[in-house]
Amino acid sequence: MSLLGETAPDFSDPLGLLAACHGRMRDFCDLLERLPDWLDRHGLDAEAKSGVQRVLRYFDQAAPLHHKDEEQDLFPLLRDQPGGDVITSLLQQHDELEHGWRHLAPLLRRLVDDDRDPQLDAGITAFCDAYRRHIALEDAVILPLARSSLNALQLSEMGRRMAERRKAPPSGRH
Repeated sequence: MSLLGETAPDFSDPLGLLAACHGRMRDFCDLLERLPDWLDRHGLDAEAKSGVQRVLRYFDQAAPLHHKDEEQDLFPLLRDQPGGDVITSLLQQHDELEHGWRHLAPLLRRLVDDDRDPQLDAGITAFCDAYRRHIALEDAVILPLARSSLNALQLSEMGRRMAERRKAPPSGRH
């Protein structure tokens, strides 16, 4: 136990990093889902702008790297495992999530410029619902499958490639 709480996983624990990223995605969806009510009550204040900018930064930068981690490093290792047949569906979901983000991101950017598009609320709901379903499937099927079937060498190489993708030292944070 640490005074500062749990330490976040680093690249030496690539599956822990992916799980932590899923947690951040859920947190950002929580923020997005609170946004319409916040805007109705407080308008586009500094807190709302800051939250939207954090969401934009995360889904513009970190989420695509996360998808690459899965598509280039994790999924190929699991495709032939029992239960790996779900990967085709997950890859399709990645495409759908990226499409959903390309629709939602401009609405959020317009919001930061104080232009609330009437499609914003529905866009948030659709995007977050799709992300939550996707993460739930990966958490229930893919991460347990990876934990039970990948060996230390595969995990080490996966962590190295994830760090390289981010130009970070292998012991650095995601």
